[in-house]
This record gives sequence, structure tokens and C-alpha cells, in this order.
Amino acid sequence: MFKKATALLTATLIASMAFTGCASTNTTSTPTADPNTNQSSTNSDDSTSQDDPVTLTLWLTSREQDDVEESIEEEFLKRNPNIKLNKVIKEGDPGNEFYQAVAAGNAPDLVSTSFTMMDKYINAGILEPLNTYFDNWDEKDSYNPLYVDRFTKNDNLYGITILSSTFYLGYNKALFEEAGITAAPTTWDEAFDVAKKLTNPDKQQYGYGVLSSQWTEWFFQYYVWQAGGDLTVQNPDGTLELTFTDPAVIQAAEYYQQLKREKVMQADLTLTFDDMIQQFAQGKLAMMPFAGDWISWATSLGADPDNIGLALLPAGPSGKSVTTDLGACYVINATTTQVQKDAAWKYIEYYTSREVIEKRLKNLESKGAVNAVTYPYTDFDISSITSLNPEYAPVIEAARGGRLEFYGKDIIGTYVDRVVQKLLSDPNADPLVEFTAAQEAAYKEVVNEFNKAILENK
Repeated sequence: MFKKATALLTATLIASMAFTGCASTNTTSTPTADPNTNQSSTNSDDSTSQDDPVTLTLWLTSREQDDVEESIEEEFLKRNPNIKLNKVIKEGDPGNEFYQAVAAGNAPDLVSTSFTMMDKYINAGILEPLNTYFDNWDEKDSYNPLYVDRFTKNDNLYGITILSSTFYLGYNKALFEEAGITAAPTTWDEAFDVAKKLTNPDKQQYGYGVLSSQWTEWFFQYYVWQAGGDLTVQNPDGTLELTFTDPAVIQAAEYYQQLKREKVMQADLTLTFDDMIQQFAQGKLAMMPFAGDWISWATSLGADPDNIGLALLPAGPSGKSVTTDLGACYVINATTTQVQKDAAWKYIEYYTSREVIEKRLKNLESKGAVNAVTYPYTDFDISSITSLNPEYAPVIEAARGGRLEFYGKDIIGTYVDRVVQKLLSDPNADPLVEFTAAQEAAYKEVVNEFNKAILENK
């Protein structure tokens, strides 16, 4: 089974990091601890000295790390000689396994998790509040309040952001120049017209790339937002309300069908997410939704980094360009011992330090490209450390503060996914009919049970 899209994004964001615990899941397990208390019910060994030997368990998706990552780890162990790292390989979907492992009592001490999963983990009570650690942190004053507020609930902070990546419209500057196009499109209509000019089936070149075989809800949500709506609503009591029949959803679906019907998107609907990045890198897709951290990825596949343009996502009927903020947080397992929590915080302090960030940025630059990502510090400038393309700076600034993905995506994303696949495979299918049926099925199969669990655990 493939990892969900948010897992892939987070893995890309922190590909060089030692461990991960991020993925979207369809799990609706009963919470295992009280998320509104600063004390885990299973803490032990609270009297242990922080200088006593402690083993910190991490989950890895791979043992491979380059010389720079090895040196970073060696420096951490040198500064913390009492800490031993127990690195466990977890294939597949470590985010889901972490959720279940807490209940089973064999979860790691800390993980990195995608922004998308934070609400679920916080509500489940499996994350340790970090207030005391944060209040005594040297970086507190320069830490962006946006990320404090975003991951605080009932006055408790649960995650420390590692980095974030905004979604843009990625475009091939060389193809634009060849076609006499001087600027990136700013509206759906402009994007469609540009896509027509950049489509040449004889060269297997298409103007627009659209996720069509997997995780289609990932890109589709942006078009719904540009149309002025959303796929779900989070009610004040935390329950989930579906809005699949919102006029904005239907408008986004009709735009997708227009791209397909007019043959300006890729002809092969079986292209996977990885395939699309490959096609973009090869100049086969002239435009596609593109995260800022994919620059180094596309470059590794043969793209010229100077040829990758970034622009705000084209505005839809709402007249606004709306994007998302996808990234990863370090979180601590609420059910581990206090001494392990303290060791986990030392790990977080070090691995989010400017020292480590700079080493990783320079390492990335040495391999060909610097990603257009942001870090959670208000006084941190990537361009002062690396040769980040200066054209990206105003776009990054204009897109800053994007929203999180739609609420409940981890449990109902597959329902949207299937509808979008159906609409692309059959451009004459009725979006309202298909989304109405999907909404009814989602309520019956997962949403009603999810809402029941939310209310019972209030």
C-alpha cells in the first residue's frame, strides 16, 4: 500500500532526517489519554536524573544517511553522552503504526508527523504538552507565533514545527519562453489558455498536470478553495460536517473535466504522483501544483533548477489564490517516561537548531538546488545562507500563512479521491450526482462513527 499523500510530502520535506511518523490514515481509534492535561497517565521514572543513561527510541523509514547527516547525529551524541539512539526501521505507514503502537504500549518516544495528522493526534491525547520545554527554550522569542497558535489546544502546545512547504503553481520557464508566454497565469481561465498553447501531443507534452490515479483529493482541494468553498467543516464541538455538494466543489470538478475534455492535461490517467514529478522534470508537463520542497527532487531527476518557475496558484471563481501550509512537527509520545521525554526534547532542540538547519541547507545546495521552504523562525533567511533563486522570495512571502488541509481528510479523503478519478475518466459524468452519493456513503461508513467518538470523549 502506498503512503498517503501527506506522508509523501512530509517525507520529501525531511528526506534527510533520521526518522518519521507521518501519514494520513483511516483510523478512528478510541483516544488513549486525556489531551487536556499536562501530565500523561502512564509517566514513570520521573525522579531519574537527566544525566543517567537513557535510550531514545526512534522510527526510521531508512538506515541510509549521507556524510552530513552522520556528522549531525555524531555531534548530537557527543553533546549528549547519556543518550543512546534506538533506531527502528518501520516500512509502509509509520504514522498509522505510531497511533496504534501507543495503545499497544510499544510506540517510539518521539516522531515527526505531518501537519495534517496533528489534530487527530492531539484529540487522541497521545502527544505530550511541550509548554514547559518551550517556555525555557532559547529560541522561544524568535519562534513564529503562527506555529505556536496552530498547534496549541486548550493552552497546550503539542508540536514544534521542523519546516513547512507551501503549494505553488510550478511551471517550466523554457517552455513558456518558447511559446512566447511572458508571465505565469493568475486565473483559471488564463491557466486553461496557457495550457492549450503548451500542449503538443506529438511531443507527449501537456500544458497541465493533474493527479488522476491516486490521492486526487490532495490537489483537488486547492481548486475547491480557489472557488471559494471547502470539502468539510469542523463544527465548534469538533465534529465533522461534509460539504461535498458545495457549489465550489462542483465548480472545481467542472474545471477538472474541462481540462480533460479539452485534452490539455496529461493523456495518461494512470500516472502516479512520482510519475508526474518525473514528467515535469523532463518537460512533459508544463505546469502543475508544485510544493516548494520539490525543487531539489525535480533537479535530481534532470530538471534545470533555473528553469523551474514558481507562482501563486491561479485564482478561481472566488477571485482569490488560496494555498496550503504543509510541513512536519516534532512531537513527543505522551505515554513514555519523563526521562525519555526530556531526552526527546534535547533531540528536538538540537535538530531544529540554526546550526543543523544551515548544515542541511548547504548540503542540499551542494547537490544542485535549494528548496523554497520556510522555517518557523521569524529572523531566519535562507537566501543569506544559500543561493536560493531570488525570484522565489516574493512568491514565498506572498504565499506565507497558507491554511491547513481540509478537516477530516485522514478519514474521508478516499471518498473524494474516488469521485475525482471517476469524473476524470468520464468527463460527461455529473459531479453533483457523484459527490452526493459519495457524501452519503462517507457519513454512513465513517463520519457518523467518527462524530460519535468525538462527542463521547468530550
